[in-house]
Amino acid sequence: MSLIQGAARKFSGLLGRESWLVRRLRPAYESLLDSSTLGRGIRWPINGVTYRIDPRYRHRLGQQYDAPVAAFIRERMREGALCVDVGANVGVYVLQFAHWSGAQGRVVAFEPNVGAREVLQKHIDLNGLAERVEIVPAAVGAHAGEATLYAAGADGMSRLGAANELIAAEVSEVTVPVVTLDEFCTARNLAPDWLFIDIEGFEIAALEGARELVRKRGAGMHLIVEMHPNVWESAATTRASAEALLGELKLRAVPLTGQTDPLGDHGIVYLEHAGEEARTSAS
Repeated sequence: MSLIQGAARKFSGLLGRESWLVRRLRPAYESLLDSSTLGRGIRWPINGVTYRIDPRYRHRLGQQYDAPVAAFIRERMREGALCVDVGANVGVYVLQFAHWSGAQGRVVAFEPNVGAREVLQKHIDLNGLAERVEIVPAAVGAHAGEATLYAAGADGMSRLGAANELIAAEVSEVTVPVVTLDEFCTARNLAPDWLFIDIEGFEIAALEGARELVRKRGAGMHLIVEMHPNVWESAATTRASAEALLGELKLRAVPLTGQTDPLGDHGIVYLEHAGEEARTSAS
């Protein structure tokens, strides 16, 4: 940790991280951090590995980010894996996938929000990963076409369908392209080893557009999904339709973040294939 960061932590600890004065000084502090590195980004640990990040987005890249999920993936990730990250935002999982899969690995990151995409590209460049990570500027859904994205800068709560109530006053409506994973992976001849989906309520829609991919890859593709059942309605998803799709694809949702009901509670799940022995003690 730099001397600047150390002093700032002591200061915010005394006054409170969300005190009026600390919030007022935060932009200037972040600019100072950025300039002190000459644009090379600050060193920032995420689940035990240090990366370089834009200091203005460190609050989106927690140092213990989804730690049980990260441990679950890390233990099963093989060198050279192809990882598809749907809803990559500013890259907290992109950076980790690139690290875990090694020099021969590859990451395909879908991110329709231009604000988040710019930060994601910066994080890729800061960590020398441009040759191993591809950013796809599109949303993923059940059908190809276009949709309205309700975006607020690089905020991870930007979403399709309707604005997230927590950021509704800040959003702008942007038309973005939508692709299906079946069509995209077929066109590119891709066979992902890992598929990670976090798209604010449209996760079941994305799986609907990935039926053939899931069937073709079977247990050869690990599926991790962040479930947002509280906002499924805006994606025309119901619990019944989610259960029907998982049944059709012979998948079972196994909670990774301590939730009691994996299809009723918000949280991250591992979609276990029928007949697969999933060691899911990470929760």
